[in-house]
Amino acid sequence: MHKSITIRSFQRIFNFSNLSLLIVFSVFSSSFAQVKSADQGKEIAHTFYITANTGLDETNKTSQEVLHGIVKSSQEDKDATLLIVGNITKEKGYPAKVDAQRKTESYLQNSLLNPIDKFNGKVIFTPGVNEWNKKGHKSIDDLESFLQDNSKAEFWPNDGCAIESKEINEDVALIMIDSQWYLEDWDKHPYVNNKCDIKTRDQFFAEFKDELKDNYGKTVIVAVHHPVLSSTKYGFIKKVAGFSDQTYQNPEQSKLHNILEATARAFDDVIFVSGNDQNLQFLDHHEVPQIISGAAAKTQKARAEKKGHFASDKNGYAKLILFKDGSSLVRFYETTVTDSKFLFEKEIKRKRTSLDEVSYKPKETYDKTAVSSIYTMEETDKSGLHKWAWGEHYRDIYSKQINAPVLFLDNLAGNVKPISEGGGNQSRSLRLINDNENEYTLRALRKSAIRFIQNNMKEHYVADIVDNTVAERIVMDYYTTAHPYAPFALNDLMDDVDILHVSPKIYFVPKQEALGVFNDEYGDELYMLEEHVGDENKDLEIFGSPDDILSSTDLREELLESKDASVDEEEYIKARIFDMLVGDWDRHDDQWRWAEFEKGDDKKVYRPIPRDRDQAFSKYDGPIISLLKLGFPPFRAMQSYNSDIKNVKWFNTAGYAMDKMIIQTSTWEDWEKQVKFIQSNLTDAKIEKAFANLPEDVQDESIINIQKNLKIRRDNLMSVSRDYYEYLNKFHVVTGTDEDDKFLITRKKDGVTDIRISRKDTIVFENSYKAEDTKEIWIYGLDGDDEFKIEGKGNNLIKLKVLGGEENDIYNFENSRRAKLYDYKSKENTIVKARKKWLVDSYDINNFDYLKRKTSNNSLFPAIGFTSDAGFNLGLSDTYTTYGLAKNPFTTQHTVGANYYFDTKGIELSYFGEFAHVFYNWNLGIDAYYTSPNFTLNYFGSGNETFYDASVDLDFNRVNIEQWHFAPSLIWNNARGSEFQFRVLVQSLEVSRDIDRFIGDRFQGTNDVFDSQLYGGAEVIYKFLNKRKNPAYPNLGIQLDLTAGYKTNIDGHDNELGYLKPSISVDYPIHSSGVIVLATKIGGEVIISDKYEFYHGAMLGGNESLRAFRNQRFNGKSSFYQSTDLRLGLGKVQTSFMPLRFGITGGFDYGRIWLQNEDSNKWHTNYGGSVFINGFSAFTANVGYYTSEEDNRVVFTFGFKF
Repeated sequence: MHKSITIRSFQRIFNFSNLSLLIVFSVFSSSFAQVKSADQGKEIAHTFYITANTGLDETNKTSQEVLHGIVKSSQEDKDATLLIVGNITKEKGYPAKVDAQRKTESYLQNSLLNPIDKFNGKVIFTPGVNEWNKKGHKSIDDLESFLQDNSKAEFWPNDGCAIESKEINEDVALIMIDSQWYLEDWDKHPYVNNKCDIKTRDQFFAEFKDELKDNYGKTVIVAVHHPVLSSTKYGFIKKVAGFSDQTYQNPEQSKLHNILEATARAFDDVIFVSGNDQNLQFLDHHEVPQIISGAAAKTQKARAEKKGHFASDKNGYAKLILFKDGSSLVRFYETTVTDSKFLFEKEIKRKRTSLDEVSYKPKETYDKTAVSSIYTMEETDKSGLHKWAWGEHYRDIYSKQINAPVLFLDNLAGNVKPISEGGGNQSRSLRLINDNENEYTLRALRKSAIRFIQNNMKEHYVADIVDNTVAERIVMDYYTTAHPYAPFALNDLMDDVDILHVSPKIYFVPKQEALGVFNDEYGDELYMLEEHVGDENKDLEIFGSPDDILSSTDLREELLESKDASVDEEEYIKARIFDMLVGDWDRHDDQWRWAEFEKGDDKKVYRPIPRDRDQAFSKYDGPIISLLKLGFPPFRAMQSYNSDIKNVKWFNTAGYAMDKMIIQTSTWEDWEKQVKFIQSNLTDAKIEKAFANLPEDVQDESIINIQKNLKIRRDNLMSVSRDYYEYLNKFHVVTGTDEDDKFLITRKKDGVTDIRISRKDTIVFENSYKAEDTKEIWIYGLDGDDEFKIEGKGNNLIKLKVLGGEENDIYNFENSRRAKLYDYKSKENTIVKARKKWLVDSYDINNFDYLKRKTSNNSLFPAIGFTSDAGFNLGLSDTYTTYGLAKNPFTTQHTVGANYYFDTKGIELSYFGEFAHVFYNWNLGIDAYYTSPNFTLNYFGSGNETFYDASVDLDFNRVNIEQWHFAPSLIWNNARGSEFQFRVLVQSLEVSRDIDRFIGDRFQGTNDVFDSQLYGGAEVIYKFLNKRKNPAYPNLGIQLDLTAGYKTNIDGHDNELGYLKPSISVDYPIHSSGVIVLATKIGGEVIISDKYEFYHGAMLGGNESLRAFRNQRFNGKSSFYQSTDLRLGLGKVQTSFMPLRFGITGGFDYGRIWLQNEDSNKWHTNYGGSVFINGFSAFTANVGYYTSEEDNRVVFTFGFKF
């Protein structure tokens, strides 16, 4: 609309002189030329108009102007879409009551649908905050129906689900995300996700990444109500604390936009468009553009904080023009009653490689074969110390040159070409397709360390900072634990035992014309080429020529929808036994595909197709990996391939969840049959033949050892399989379907429990369980009106947990012994009889998640520390965690710790146990603590001006004190950073009277302070922590701590006290970049009593308050302190070890003690500074020096204390 403004209008309005007019004309002409230049001569692929928050306009006037401006502008477009990104309804959303619905529908028709009726293109609505009212996804379903029935608009994602994608054309894709779905408290919506494929937030993030992969080579628009980047101006509390989930700084929202941004950065040409913020913005962070257009009603202030950014609180809209060449242009317009005024434009340059930038050698320069290796010699040349610490692995094989056939894609039949990038958390691959729509996978033998690290640091993009660092080199070296060529022998071995599989072949693939833009990251290395396991290849004989091929996700949906779908358990068991035979531990659900065979009467049977065998025959030698297994349970699955499996439980961790879902009715005889089949068909001769087919260049001693161990394992396979069979049978999960099911559970003598599921008088499932084998069974009804009946008596009963799920379920537990009912409190149920029940609106407890299982793990960690007062300490911490049906976030956790302090020879023992859901969302905590008699704290006397003699030995002011306490508590916390504790405690303290120390001079020997004193008391604790942005170098956030308590002596002494301990710390960026941060902490303590011993006094000194003073330097009835740092990040260094950020701090502390009857006005101060090094955004080493009038201290900490 800015093009229609004329020079004459400027003259009428401003009446400038000729010179002024010339200046204005020059500026305007320059602006006009700028608008035209960005799209000069470019072919437009698609145009998006973006707005939001029309439902927030109380008068309807402003939103009408915005929509009118959009509709008018769209008349010039050939291919356009209007995106209204949330908050189209008023605050209460789409109501449930009929009268209120009619009123809302009238409002939407008049204020929204009618104004956009003449928009020249498609219209898409996405949900915002308002659409999620009390009825949640049900309200969204009804709103969606109304909008689509009464307009040409579409509403995505539908059904209250998380994400939907839409191909706009061959150049543009649109991904729509319901961010409020992520932020909602799902416990308030019993049926949320019941129509959705995605049931968890982790699944959502994985799906978002997969959608970006699937749309590789296109410009991808991500429409999400809450922005991933924002410069909206909030008040101090909103900006720093983020208490509400609608604030940008909120922990849950931070996690959402951190992961979305980090994921998008790994791909090219991804643009986020959002509408939660009521303004107009353009931001770009690390080449991730963010457009915010939510200015259709009352607006919010925003400020562009970087060059090239834009922010305005004018009412208006954004127009995003996407060009065929991959570049884009965003323009912002202010709307008025009569027209639209141009505000700003920004060109978004294409990131992905163009064909013009691709270079490769002519095809004629290559022979039929080429010599190559996976790694270079330099990459596998390690020192003797490295080999001892990390192991030999198969390192030398990775740099060994092999002779491989050269593959040009145009030499393959059917005009094969790449269509998208694939790969998992380690592998790099391309999806290929031919003219018959058969697909193939081209996977590089060289894996990606960056993908592995990124998958474990989802909230931070790491590619730029780990490239060519020790972190990358360690992961690349870790990959050499897997033999790169031995798994190719599995093709023949799986043929011998009749397991469906792909048939990978090794090639050298040069950079070439057929790879197109993928030449940028692929080509000139060794690859394996194999058939893609998908429905497009269902006609291939190697997959059994099935009727269809499903992913594991689709298989689960089929199994849960109807019992007419089933897996061939014998085939699956055979495949899983084969996994153990060849040492393939990484069998998570994406490593499987499923061949569907129709059997008549609408019945379907699925056979497994295992894929990705790269972890077979692995070699995890070296002590470091063994040590890592002590502290990190996932490493325990990684077991070296030798003659036996050390632990079948940990080896099968990745496949356990799938095993529990599929293996339902098989007996040991079924397992035994498959073991014998494998043993009889895998003869020594067949094993040797399979490995003889590997390339001659890799036929070395490692292959000989693998064959030897494979033969021994084959002979021991019965024992290994029996061990795993018994482990699997300890716990079972039985599921109904989404239809109406009847569960009949019969208790019998000798611990036998029969479970029968029927539908319409037809038995669809039946199995018997013995208490000697099975300890617990979870029974899920899922959707539908289900009926559960427990009958019979019996003895030695198996524990049962029955979960009805959705709809109205009937429960009749004639025998309630060791049986408990779980269902939603807010939905209708018919409970005829059930003695033990827990009716609670908990999404996590009541919904079926195949990954949820009954399991446990143990972690052991060393501890080392240093303080100026206590010197060095060494210790151990052991944590045992269990996971069951009710988690928060675990079922139970027990941590035992022990420390020894060398300077004082003190011993410290601790235990903390936590038990989930004693009351819903409230955990029970048990805290126990003990110190030996020579454990110390400091005492310099009571008062604000106690004497300090720097010349005396440190021991002079140390007090030996033996203490213990026992404190049960109730604990509540949430994902938004808050925690409450209510705890009662019993505490014992006994001070040793050392006459050669200050304590001996200060108190007479008969003083009660030297008696063993026993206290009882209670505490209320509140904590809030929000420093998610960068925990290692926090530049924006807040931490609150408040403890209120009471203690009284309960063994004959008259001491008692109340106390209050508040503190607050804030990190605030002086500069928007976070380079300069002001951090401050204010705290103190008030003792409400005159009858207390010194060890219960309010204390100051040490790292927590006055950093230049000794720990517990001052002691009194009340205290106050403030510690402040100005932190300056000086720069970043990309070292070969890891990326480092270094900086300095300047610190100042002040504080004082108050004591009754003491006349003191003195405030104690100290100042100093520190040098810090931040590594990998994960940890910070901080060394400081602080000085005061009485002492100087060197302070070393990991991280910052506030």
